[in-house]
Amino acid sequence: MKTTFLKKLLLCVVTIGALSSCSLDSENDYVSYPQPEAAYGIIANASPASGDLFFFADANKINDNALTFATAAGYYNFTLGNRILAVKNASGTTLATKAVTLTRGQSFTAFAVNTFNNIEIVTYRDSLTSATASKAYVRFINLSPDAAPINITGTTQTFATGLAFKQATPFIEVSGGNYDFTYKATATQDTLAQDRSVALRAGKIYTIYTKGFTTPPTGSNDTFSTKVIPHN
Repeated sequence: MKTTFLKKLLLCVVTIGALSSCSLDSENDYVSYPQPEAAYGIIANASPASGDLFFFADANKINDNALTFATAAGYYNFTLGNRILAVKNASGTTLATKAVTLTRGQSFTAFAVNTFNNIEIVTYRDSLTSATASKAYVRFINLSPDAAPINITGTTQTFATGLAFKQATPFIEVSGGNYDFTYKATATQDTLAQDRSVALRAGKIYTIYTKGFTTPPTGSNDTFSTKVIPHN
């Protein structure tokens, strides 16, 4: 991981236990200075109809501002070693936990996923190696709880085939520019969603995850769609 790149990690990198959070709903030029003896994590709510969620590392509350569906915050500094990540609702009820072992310089994204009655935490290792001046990196994750495996294609490139729930692609190098993406059910080839003119800027790193339901339950408006998380 390059020192110059570390100085451009996301805004609001804080030591867990401090009370701060930072939204990732828009892409900006973030500047921060990570601690050398820490791991770095993004937290995200990808659980439909989950309401306000709060993440914890052991007994330490990570986000003061609740994460609603399809929102994210970070990076945060995490103490190294064995940690228990937890998700709680606004009343303080623990909804899910996950044991993780964090190492020096490790970067990751932790998602709350699945339906509210089956909510769980999944983590993915991030790669913050700088892209070249003309390239970007993009990773796709299928977090739609009722979606069968999906295919993801661009105009001239296939990014994923048979991507199952909770599966992720590696970070894929692409030329910087605007991209059209199509998401189809692998078995039927039915089109689930199409994204037009998604900007992947040269030198940047992104995760694009699918969310919502292919067949929403009664009363839900959380249909299958996507969300972009910028990592730098």
